[in-house]
Amino acid sequence: MSSTEKIVLREYPIWIWFIGALVLAVAAMKAISGDSVWGLIVTSLIGFLFIDFASILTVTVDYDQGNLNLHYRSLLRLSTKVFPLSEVCLVKVVEDNERERMYRIELVLQSGEVIPLRRFYSVGKCRKKRRAERILTAIQVGSRIPAFGVELQPKSLKKT
Repeated sequence: MSSTEKIVLREYPIWIWFIGALVLAVAAMKAISGDSVWGLIVTSLIGFLFIDFASILTVTVDYDQGNLNLHYRSLLRLSTKVFPLSEVCLVKVVEDNERERMYRIELVLQSGEVIPLRRFYSVGKCRKKRRAERILTAIQVGSRIPAFGVELQPKSLKKT
């Protein structure tokens, strides 16, 4: 991270790591009870995949470069997505299509492209709105073209 970057938020997928740890505990129980080797291997692999694919998300704003950076880091992977601040039109919180009170934060670019911060939906509408507002505030400080705001997608506009 350069000296001009400001960390806006850092999100840890603790509940996914917890599920992975539970699956690994089941694999350990299978090993103790003498279950088949293949069952042990498959269960362990599933647990490791849960833990590996759940990455830590760090959102930073580089004011000198004029970029919003999404850094994803897990045990075996590291990636970064970079978006010019002037391209981000909207930061919004959307509900999943099944209306199960699961939400995620998305960026909307001037091109109309929608960039979800996470592929999955999770609980915590209020927490996600606060995080979206923090991102929006950081974008508006660093951009000459302000983003439009944070909104929760109305249910009437949902695709079915």
